[in-house]
Amino acid sequence: MKNIFFLFLLIFNVSVFAQESKQNPIKISYKSCLTKKGYSFRLKEVTSDSRCPEGVQCIWAGEVQTVILVYKDKKLVEETKLTVSPNNNEEAINFFTKYDTNKKIESIYVFPFPIKDKVLVKKEYRLEINFY
Repeated sequence: MKNIFFLFLLIFNVSVFAQESKQNPIKISYKSCLTKKGYSFRLKEVTSDSRCPEGVQCIWAGEVQTVILVYKDKKLVEETKLTVSPNNNEEAINFFTKYDTNKKIESIYVFPFPIKDKVLVKKEYRLEINFY
């Protein structure tokens, strides 16, 4: 019985320490801080949000169209329209990857999520980029 217990502990310890630590997500909002060195992003505008609200059944999942500002060393270098969709984020992933090729993007989400009969305040929108 003791041997089985120790074997279980050994396997558990190996599996815990073998996992990679995830990097903190990047949050991009209207009030994102600009870094002194390197690239930083800011959400300029959400031009449309056609995502299916919670509490409603939809045929199409929808998408969010945004305008993203890219800064390098606090200087604006690019302004681009970017579409974030739950079904296809390839365009958004490629856009952010060109500014940091060392990180692999797992997912991009837009918050807050729409809720039936509730109006979202535009200034509360933010993008969250998660990495492997």
